[in-house]
Amino acid sequence: MARLYDAIEPEVISMNMLQHAVEALRADGENLVVPKDEKLNYSEVSVLRLDFRNILRMENLWLFSNLTKLQMDNNIIERIEGLDTLQKLTWLDLSFNNITRIEGLDSLAELTDLSLYNNRITTIENMDSLKKLNVFSIGNNQVDDENSIRYLRRFDNLRTLCLRGNPFASKPDYYVFTISHLPQVHFLDYKLIDDAPREEATKKYEIQLQQLITLEEQEREKEKTTEDQTKQYQLYKDAFVENMDQSQLFQTMFKDDVEGQKLILVPGSDELMTQFEQKFNAIVYSMFEFGLKEKEIRDHEIEDFWICVNEAKNENTRLAAAIVDEFKTYRLTLFAKEDLEQQGVSPTVAAEYDEALTNLRNKLMALEITLVDQLEETIQTFERNLGEMVSNFTESMRANFSQLRELQAYFNENIINLCVATVERILKGELEDEFPDDTRELFTDKDTIMNACQTSDEVHRTKIDQREDEMFSRISNWLTTMMDNIHEEEEYKRNRKRIIEISRLIDYLRADIEDM
Repeated sequence: MARLYDAIEPEVISMNMLQHAVEALRADGENLVVPKDEKLNYSEVSVLRLDFRNILRMENLWLFSNLTKLQMDNNIIERIEGLDTLQKLTWLDLSFNNITRIEGLDSLAELTDLSLYNNRITTIENMDSLKKLNVFSIGNNQVDDENSIRYLRRFDNLRTLCLRGNPFASKPDYYVFTISHLPQVHFLDYKLIDDAPREEATKKYEIQLQQLITLEEQEREKEKTTEDQTKQYQLYKDAFVENMDQSQLFQTMFKDDVEGQKLILVPGSDELMTQFEQKFNAIVYSMFEFGLKEKEIRDHEIEDFWICVNEAKNENTRLAAAIVDEFKTYRLTLFAKEDLEQQGVSPTVAAEYDEALTNLRNKLMALEITLVDQLEETIQTFERNLGEMVSNFTESMRANFSQLRELQAYFNENIINLCVATVERILKGELEDEFPDDTRELFTDKDTIMNACQTSDEVHRTKIDQREDEMFSRISNWLTTMMDNIHEEEEYKRNRKRIIEISRLIDYLRADIEDM
């Protein structure tokens, strides 16, 4: 079924192989985005053919971040891997290899066409992220499981499916089962599915399909609930207040507090504990609400910033296009006076054209400098505003964390007083309440109970300090990372790219006259 390589020397995807593959396609005109006279830039390649090369492992493909079509059929590949960065891929051919398991496709959300024909796959699985899948070929494999067919029901956009050549496809009810369970598929094994056979097949499996639909609806509901919870948690995390909407921090303090768990069993501690928990959680929840409001304010500031940046860049592009169009009109008028076929461009016209090119370059560069100044001022203002927001957030939260520590100190003081009073009552034989032996052991003497209270207090304070440090560290890193990226992308990289574009345009226009 799949290709054997006992007598074949396995190949690796070397840089030399990749270069030759890109060069071959460029020569054929398939990678038109890569100019023939330019140095290879793998990130600009959109199509790549690596078929019939005895490739054993999929590697070094991370270079092709803008790849949309990848052909690697007729190799000896055993595992699908190395595709994580190919997020723009829409077409993938891995047919005629030695693949035994479907995997490694999680990042290919844009994939519409997938061929795994003629491999050694036994189960259709691990394709949940391929929501846009339209064509799927998995014929000539080892699929022999109804669940693999049912698995394909989740792909709403699947229209063309090839399953022939699998053990399951040789079963008597294969066709009827498949067309009844996959109503979204229009073509099965390269043949159009007629309405009449599908209706008949659906009636045959009506009870099974109803049960299946019920289970799928339940599963979708669970998935939606999980997805909503995940989104909600991410929202809280982005606001730096995750696990602060209920009593998580309070519970965490006592979870790792062995001594504290004993102390709260002392007779009379119930009321202290209830008051402490209510006041503590109230402060934490106010911090949670404040954090969400501050995130909303920051989001508005970020949104306004990008609107301003994009407006400036779009206006700059419009003005640059107008300047170039004006130059093209001038160029046509200038060369219209010349007898290009007989005499070519005269020295006078060439000199005038060269001066015009210099002026064009100066205008475009002046426009770029203006944009650089605009963006610099906008970014500085944005960074200052966002910095103030983060500072206000930190100061307010720090005050709340101080309140939590004060509340903890007050609780600890009350627990100490209660425990001291309990020791005195025990010594006087006045204590009638029973409490666990572990707790009673703390009351052998005053030092023991004081040490237990101190240990408990330190655990609680440490938990509060850790949550505070984590919150402030994360928001500080968030601000630094975001601003570093903005400076890098919108100032340095964008400016360098624009200068290169201007230089290439001028060189192209200058070379054009030299060819006349």
